[in-house]
Amino acid sequence: MSPLLEVTELTKTFGGVHAVDGCSLAVEAGTVTALIGPNGSGKTTLFNLITGYLRSDSGRVRFNGRDVTGLDAGALYRHGLSRTFQQARVFPQLSVAENMVVAGGYGWRQLLGSRRVSRSDRARADELLEEFRLSHVADLLAAELSYGQRKLLEFAAVLMSEPTLVLLDEPTAGVNPVMIETMERHIRARHAAGITFLVVEHDMTFVMRLCDPVIVLDQGRTIASGTPAQVQSDALVLDAYLGS
Repeated sequence: MSPLLEVTELTKTFGGVHAVDGCSLAVEAGTVTALIGPNGSGKTTLFNLITGYLRSDSGRVRFNGRDVTGLDAGALYRHGLSRTFQQARVFPQLSVAENMVVAGGYGWRQLLGSRRVSRSDRARADELLEEFRLSHVADLLAAELSYGQRKLLEFAAVLMSEPTLVLLDEPTAGVNPVMIETMERHIRARHAAGITFLVVEHDMTFVMRLCDPVIVLDQGRTIASGTPAQVQSDALVLDAYLGS
């Protein structure tokens, strides 16, 4: 059976610098897979290539059995591949509830005409806000939320499309230990409900506790992949981190 996500020889060059250099990796359905590596190893660039925010110079991306190379972020979102960002991307001048509706694929005219938003989508938004404990701030502008709440809102919003695969870019960056536990709880709950995750993260304690397998990137290439224990003892991985 083919992997849910398969990246083959993906390359991206910026001014002669190979940010991603012939990278290949696979994410199996039903996993919480980590993508780790030292600073500058190409993790975020790879995420941007996979999710259609950048076009690759060469290589292929297959998702859920189809070649999606070159598709833009919107098309991939509709196919069931969504992502979050290291710095949470929400609409600050929309309310929390409106952010959820927009994430459901509604345009501005539909947003302004509340009767045009389906009852099922409004119910889904309400359920997700309840699950993420954001119901009490549903009418606040997203700009009024704390940093951690904005990260939770972004996570909840990407679930509006009922994705198959979610790419999380440093979900615990800049948040306190309580929020880290909260984020982990939501990832585990959504994983149990059938969503596959690919997670870029610098918190190794978080990664080793939550993720299996772990893929390691260095200088734009995959240098190791395996269980947390295997990766922790891999000589190439140790050299990449200690030498960075």
